[in-house]
Amino acid sequence: IHVVGDSHVVPFRGSMPFLAHHLGAVTAYNLTNKNSSTKSNEKLFKVIEKLGEKDIVMLSFGEIDCRIHIYYQHKKSNEKYSIGDLIDRTISNYGEVMAQLQERGVNFCVYCVSPAAKVGNEYKYPFYGTPEVRSQINRTFNEKMKAFCQKNGYRFIDIYDKVADENGFMLKEYAGDEIHLNRKAVRLVRAKIREKMNINI
Repeated sequence: IHVVGDSHVVPFRGSMPFLAHHLGAVTAYNLTNKNSSTKSNEKLFKVIEKLGEKDIVMLSFGEIDCRIHIYYQHKKSNEKYSIGDLIDRTISNYGEVMAQLQERGVNFCVYCVSPAAKVGNEYKYPFYGTPEVRSQINRTFNEKMKAFCQKNGYRFIDIYDKVADENGFMLKEYAGDEIHLNRKAVRLVRAKIREKMNINI
């Protein structure tokens, strides 16, 4: 199972049958963009081209959009673009790549975004949501992503409710650091893949 995406793939390193492919600080929004600065589209399809016939891909994108870019674009536009609209646009772009994978016959699933943590504005963005705002963005993104996947017949690997507290913040038990889940979350993902994809891993 090739876990491909942003730094949220890292906890899967060294846990068979997962192979982690960290593409850099990549966003779901720009995943369709063949000219993005991170070259995320090109890097993703390089992984896809090398798949064996029994291999599975789990996409891990969207947390950076939720933590930074959605709120930033909302404020940068003087709130012309609502947070809900920006989430929808991000999922739409992400969905274009899912459709391309489906057309190629790739056996894939989509990993939920992690709950928000109380990390500060470490990259010094001029607009940065409060922990409560970011928590709501993550939760809403996850709910909309789940609905999108259900509508399109994509398998969604959702452990969000198991690793988030009642306020939508990452439970300490599952926190690897201020942003990422730890290896305990990998066990939850493994169980969810067994259930959703009916495979013994």
